[in-house]
Amino acid sequence: MFICLLATIFIWLLNSMNRDHLADVSYPIVFKYNNQELMQKSKEHATISFHAYGLGWDLLKLKLNWFVDPIVIDITNKKKYRYLLSSDIKPYLEDKLPILEIRYFLSDTLYTGLDKVKKDKMKIYLDRDQTFLAEDYKIEGNVRINPEYIMATGPASILDTMSHKIVIKLTENNISEEYKEEVSISQPLNTQVKYSTDKVEVSFNVTKYKRPFTQ
Repeated sequence: MFICLLATIFIWLLNSMNRDHLADVSYPIVFKYNNQELMQKSKEHATISFHAYGLGWDLLKLKLNWFVDPIVIDITNKKKYRYLLSSDIKPYLEDKLPILEIRYFLSDTLYTGLDKVKKDKMKIYLDRDQTFLAEDYKIEGNVRINPEYIMATGPASILDTMSHKIVIKLTENNISEEYKEEVSISQPLNTQVKYSTDKVEVSFNVTKYKRPFTQ
């Protein structure tokens, strides 16, 4: 009985897939651009969504993203790069999917996720609130950090919201002599932002407090 039920469902599914249907589907899009000027703000892939009419198998293939060749749109020399109108993409889709009828788009606008590449200078500071010196010791003179500034590269809209101050912490405690070590820089939360280096050299001298003579 169970096998007969499965066979019936399978036959029904085959018959259904061989008929025309209406469905909301999506198609992947890849943007071609000058990566010295523009970059993606996230790693999400762009897709255009639309309501289509066509054979069930073709709609299912789009639903499951099987053997789908993405549309490549070149925006290298276009001033408009943040978004495209769905109507601009329709000819590309019709070329890729001649067997489907595009009834309408689910959105009039497709945002590319692109932003201008920006570089900003970030200053490195040592966290002086951190307790890393031995008891009765203090830093003598200045803390030397090399390099004092590093470059951050990333999407302009993200860099504009970031602090241009990077605070680093030492991994050692109870320091009672001259210090000179490479210290790691915490990487930005947004993975699209990159620093020119992930370490800086920190050095300083220490001295012991001179306490006045007491009875």
